[in-house]
Amino acid sequence: MIFRFGVLAVLAGGMALAAPAAKKPVAKSAAAKSATTTVATTRTPEGYFVRGDPAAKLKLVEYASFTCPHCAAFSREAKDALAPLIASGKVSLELRPALRDQLDLAAAIVARCVGPRRYFEAVDTIFAEQSSWFDKGATFAQGEGTKLKGSLGERLQKLADAAGLSAIGGRYGATPAKLTACFTDREANQKLADQAQAAWQKISGTPSFFIGDDKLKAGDWATLEPLLKAKLKG
Repeated sequence: MIFRFGVLAVLAGGMALAAPAAKKPVAKSAAAKSATTTVATTRTPEGYFVRGDPAAKLKLVEYASFTCPHCAAFSREAKDALAPLIASGKVSLELRPALRDQLDLAAAIVARCVGPRRYFEAVDTIFAEQSSWFDKGATFAQGEGTKLKGSLGERLQKLADAAGLSAIGGRYGATPAKLTACFTDREANQKLADQAQAAWQKISGTPSFFIGDDKLKAGDWATLEPLLKAKLKG
């Protein structure tokens, strides 16, 4: 798992300087593609997104950081096997962002701005292209980003634009006008930051997985898969 991001600094700065490059995504099987595109997404009262049946036997909760390379690896490695389980109605996946820095927050805002219908498609792409947009975003934040003026939302949107995150959102229906509205929604963005800070009171690294109140001893798909299979049989 990646390191803990202590008391959240996304509203005051704290850009991470480097992240290990994620591996190139593996092509999805036809079954996984079908499962990914047909499964429904709902939104919880707290504002989190759930992929699959909210009444599934196993309600898996993932705490993830968009700038975490281990989270990107999980997204890539779990996709082919997890998507059919979700499509079958046996497992649901609720994603809870555990943000670490302003670039992480920008990615979370873009994904949320896409909306429920294509949220997880955007999330999958953000993770798949992490090494590209992270490098661009970090370079901008350490250069031109230091000179930015305006509100936090305006600065975050410029960071997202420079990183290429806004372009990813645009592929899934988040128009420039919609993105501007999302980045300037101070109440919603403060809620994201507050939820992330609360997440770091429960976890010590990302990705972290829960079923109910039970924290699973898994940090990647190789260790999570047998735990899920055992619980499905139980």
